[in-house]
Amino acid sequence: MAKTEDLGARVFGARIRARRKYNDLTLNELAVRAGISRAALSKIERGEQDTSVSNAMGLSRALGVDVGELLAAPEVVITPSDSIVSHESYGVGTWRRDLPAPRENMEVVHYKLDPRCETASFAAHRSGSRETFFILSGTIEIVTIDRRTILHAGDCAQAPGDVPHQLANPTDRPAELMLIIV
Repeated sequence: MAKTEDLGARVFGARIRARRKYNDLTLNELAVRAGISRAALSKIERGEQDTSVSNAMGLSRALGVDVGELLAAPEVVITPSDSIVSHESYGVGTWRRDLPAPRENMEVVHYKLDPRCETASFAAHRSGSRETFFILSGTIEIVTIDRRTILHAGDCAQAPGDVPHQLANPTDRPAELMLIIV
């Protein structure tokens, strides 16, 4: 088992590398912005070198993130299945489970629709919201004011969430999907 110090350096380095790539920066560019050598940054990213508070602060500023975000211990939050409430009030033959959201202003929902069933119509979400639909099994039809979109298992679609809509299962087989609203 890895020593705690080694794990901390590896986590910190992995977060630096991920944020650097997200910001589309080269190793050289980040090193210059943070005021450290390229070689030191390379070792930090690989978790082979601990860094000073001064370097950690320089890296956080250069990456545009709070240093606490880079230093926080990895956290896994588990919600047991029996703690996730299932609702049947979204239409006959439909079940909805509101899953814990990983961040504020985000909803993660699991739907099951029996064959030939549909949800009640959903009111529009807040202005500018977006929905991502990922079909786990079966076929789902997304119905909006002006469009009917058919998705099959494995398909993923994104759409504005600020218009009224509903979900339907137009087939003789059950269907499931994950819906993420941001």
